[in-house]
Amino acid sequence: MFQTWTRRRTTSTPPDSGPPPAWLCTAALLVALLLPACSGSNKTENRIKPIQANLAIAAFPGTPDPAVFLEGASTTGDLVTVDVKLHTTSLLTFDSLTLEFHFDPTLVQAGIQFAPNPSVLGDCNTGLFCAPLCLNNATDANITGTLLIGISRNPDPSCPPASIGADTTLLTLGFVAATTIDPPGSRIVLFTNPDPLQRGDCEILQYAAGPSPPVDLGILCVDGNATMTASR
Repeated sequence: MFQTWTRRRTTSTPPDSGPPPAWLCTAALLVALLLPACSGSNKTENRIKPIQANLAIAAFPGTPDPAVFLEGASTTGDLVTVDVKLHTTSLLTFDSLTLEFHFDPTLVQAGIQFAPNPSVLGDCNTGLFCAPLCLNNATDANITGTLLIGISRNPDPSCPPASIGADTTLLTLGFVAATTIDPPGSRIVLFTNPDPLQRGDCEILQYAAGPSPPVDLGILCVDGNATMTASR
């Protein structure tokens, strides 16, 4: 035989005046904790905004002529890229260049961007016989605050020098804001040593005959008072 089971009707009783059950207290506490998060009222305060850098450079006025000058290229977050340009209105022939930047490494860092213009002295990365020698000390620079850059063609007579007769980008560099930088900002100085016997500063050079060192062509370098600021 099969027995049919019928649910027994029950009558609920109203709650008494005693303390609420534990699960009800827990639910109320969870609601209280979740309400601020759901409302979004503290979302902005809890988010750490990324650093946004800015590099201000005064526009090059066209003098002196010739000259090496800086021009802002692009900005992406904490990274700014800078074009190092040669300004000239007459044909210049040279074999190498050196650049020296000074900055506060606690505020500014040299980025990994280092892109010489291959149409000037050649492509650094081809491995060909006439590929120029390209060096920089970016790793040490982020400790010392002095960035040194050198680009030199192969001195073999079969390797051609650079010949430039109009404004030309020599290379593109990157600088990174290491932290927020309040106005008036932190300078990035394109250093020019007034002593022609000192090497390692901003120079455009030409090979001399025989074993003599390269000759500095005396081309001035200006940085447009390059100044970095950064905020969140």
